[in-house]
Amino acid sequence: MSIHGTNDELKSKVMHWWNNYPFTYFVKEEIGSWAFFRNVDRKIFKWCPWAHDGYPLFSKFVPYKELAGKKVLDIGCGTGWSTEQFARMGAKVSAIDLTEKAIELTKKRFALYHLDADIRVGDAERIPYPDETFDYVFVWGVLMHTPNTEGAVREIFRGLKPGGRAAAMMYNKNSLHWRWFIWFGKGIVRGQLLTHSAQEVTNRYTDGAEIGGNMLTKFYTPAELRRLWSVFPKVSVATYDNPDILDVFPHRLLPLGRLLPRGLKQWLANRFGLSAWIGAEKLGKLL
Repeated sequence: MSIHGTNDELKSKVMHWWNNYPFTYFVKEEIGSWAFFRNVDRKIFKWCPWAHDGYPLFSKFVPYKELAGKKVLDIGCGTGWSTEQFARMGAKVSAIDLTEKAIELTKKRFALYHLDADIRVGDAERIPYPDETFDYVFVWGVLMHTPNTEGAVREIFRGLKPGGRAAAMMYNKNSLHWRWFIWFGKGIVRGQLLTHSAQEVTNRYTDGAEIGGNMLTKFYTPAELRRLWSVFPKVSVATYDNPDILDVFPHRLLPLGRLLPRGLKQWLANRFGLSAWIGAEKLGKLL
């Protein structure tokens, strides 16, 4: 997919939308305050119990000890929660985001905690660093909101050193969230698909649903994600979610999922989870 012409126009809309409506995890404290940043971290901790038992966040998946002194790129830093984890664990971290607002927030977070990182505006489709710069690339979300996702994956590959690894979260199309709540619930039951495309309905009922939706959100099946990341010789895809998603299944007014045993809820949440976790490795000497 080209990143020129109409894609550039869409990219501009995506950028302006996220700059105006940065994702703050529904934290109510003053944006940019100490309490704001700490409560963002608490939300991540609560929403993704599958990813960590404690701090640093995502410690079950990210090899922090191996990354001390290594060059790490955090794509789509947002409020800076992930960038902070790498910096505190001793990595030489760089962070980029498409929006000025995210860069402002991440720099403010780092100033509050006297941490250091190279934080700058940057596009995942045009990563502003030379070939083979990084040992590790982390991407939380982001890639499903950019027009040329395949191009962004190629850019990640380009920016990694031989033996480098990438980790990314993208949205699972086989999830309850998309198959049941969006496609069936909004598209079929409420008739949205009669007047709107599946992509338009998806945009409307994912990030920013409370304010009318965002400009672009893409979902992929695990098989599609493996193909999307196939520029890497080694790719793994697994799905995860918080078991509390079953508490509103099949509907918030008929929450039968709450009656299920916790272990079964966790299995179902992972099997049909929203978060697809991608691990990818570039051939060469390992970290």
